[in-house]
Amino acid sequence: MTKKYRLDFGNTRPIIDRLPGYIRQRVKQTILALVDNPRPKGTKALTGDLAGYYRITLEQYRIIYRIHEEIVTIIIVRVAKRDNDTYKGLPTID
Repeated sequence: MTKKYRLDFGNTRPIIDRLPGYIRQRVKQTILALVDNPRPKGTKALTGDLAGYYRITLEQYRIIYRIHEEIVTIIIVRVAKRDNDTYKGLPTID
């Protein structure tokens, strides 16, 4: 039996709801698919100070998230259009 992950949107849900329609639907579908496969093809594990985070690229948008294997949860940390601040200010990982 495959395990299903729980999704924790944190404070990203209002941000997702304000995205343009075409990208909003793709972001929602991509995030919902993470419950079955938290590391789909094209996912990048971030390194250095961002180790422990994962990134999915959808056009110029980034979905940044963490996987908590011990509590079977995916935490969506940020959904943003790629710019110089996309990766700044992410919470530190304990």
